[in-house]
Amino acid sequence: MTNETGHIGLNPENHLRGHMGVFDVMFTVIAYNAPAVVFLGALPVTILIGNGLGTPVLLLAAGVLLMALGSGLINLSGSMKRPGGFYAIVSAGLGKVPGLGVGFAAIVTYFCALLGAYAIGPTGLMNLLQTELGAPDIPWWIAGVIMAAAIGVLGYLNIQLSARVLYVFLGFEFILILAYIVAVFFRGGADGINFQSFSPESIFSGSIAVGALFAIMLFGGFEATVIFREEVKDPDRTIKRATYGTVALIAVSYALLAWAFINAYGPSAVMAALEHDPVGAAGESVRTYVGEWGYVLANILLVSSSFALGLAAHNVLTRYIYNFGKDGILPGAVGATHPRHDSPYIASVVMSVLSVVGVVVMAASPVPSGTLYATTAGFLSYAMIIMLVAVSLAAGVYMLKTKSSSKAHAVLMFVVCSILTAALIFASVRFDLLSGLSGTSAVVAMAICWVIILSGCAIALALRRANPAVYARIGRDEPGLSDDEAELGTPEIATR
Repeated sequence: MTNETGHIGLNPENHLRGHMGVFDVMFTVIAYNAPAVVFLGALPVTILIGNGLGTPVLLLAAGVLLMALGSGLINLSGSMKRPGGFYAIVSAGLGKVPGLGVGFAAIVTYFCALLGAYAIGPTGLMNLLQTELGAPDIPWWIAGVIMAAAIGVLGYLNIQLSARVLYVFLGFEFILILAYIVAVFFRGGADGINFQSFSPESIFSGSIAVGALFAIMLFGGFEATVIFREEVKDPDRTIKRATYGTVALIAVSYALLAWAFINAYGPSAVMAALEHDPVGAAGESVRTYVGEWGYVLANILLVSSSFALGLAAHNVLTRYIYNFGKDGILPGAVGATHPRHDSPYIASVVMSVLSVVGVVVMAASPVPSGTLYATTAGFLSYAMIIMLVAVSLAAGVYMLKTKSSSKAHAVLMFVVCSILTAALIFASVRFDLLSGLSGTSAVVAMAICWVIILSGCAIALALRRANPAVYARIGRDEPGLSDDEAELGTPEIATR
């Protein structure tokens, strides 16, 4: 059988397929970033406990750092021509044992993001219904189960439909952010447009280490571009443009947003406003400059942004599970694709069931949903840093081994790895900042994260002894196949 790519003997029905373009990928991964949640929650906290007025510059610096890392991702993705995202990249660069460990880190990252979305979105919806419409007090978990079901349906279908849904949600989020930025600067802020954020005194003020850590976290999601390699048009070009475009858009828009927020209160008053009300300061600023309708819309978008975050996390997570199924790490059934929708539908169903279980467990927990969100956010942020450290190191090693890029490029990857390693060390020391936990609880939570990741390494070591055939396929590696065949699959592989 000949498929549309011209390859003979391939079985496209058992491999992911799609026609995602640059903006489809960008909107999918930026949805995971949840701009409305960042604006109303994460960005004010970053300014408060980071380097204050210098936050806009720090965001731009983080963008440059992650743009450099993105160049490594693009190089490896194009050279390897394998699907599998970070799981495949680290397997190729550092070996299959750390590769499977990073695959488990990805599972932790995106599952925590998913649970966080199910905690904050439904809670925000119930609060919105009560305050704006006078609705009765309904348990948040009911909305959580409904949200999980809706996301499960979209995840079951072709990725293109999810991309269109995310276009709508993200479109409104960026309209609000743009309206806010324009309103603040058009009205001259609290006491005139001030450029103090760009002065050396502000850039090096406060806690640069904390600010840098949180600035990197605000880019969460950019790394997911490579996981959609099988489902995009012209993978090399699309992944490259989507990766650079995502990092650039996040860096510029968040830096402008932070600068506008600082000017909205004024450099001399913004820190006091954040200390007084770190949770509501951004919302009140929207009400002041955009109007009551903007404030209401911001609260609505906080809910829709959580839904978009959940949908994006679900789609990324199911693709990691799908890749594990294709390689035999998990039962082969989760590596199947729908004959009509070309989606990892069984992996999606599995994740939907686990999501509902997660919502029920969170509902039964005595911990408030807001605290649950903070804790899951800490887990995903910490696991994300671990992934970035491993990937940057893998990129540098891979470039030196295969000469897929220059030595200077490899050195750049090692420099990026060093900076990210410093961030990881700081995050380990101050895990309480990421998770909201303290003392023994913080140590236990961080240990759980490492145990999960190291269990992936242990499973790889066990497979090396007990099942060499499966071990050889870790990282979507198909020994004996050309790069293109490894990327597209063969009938033999498809039926494993």
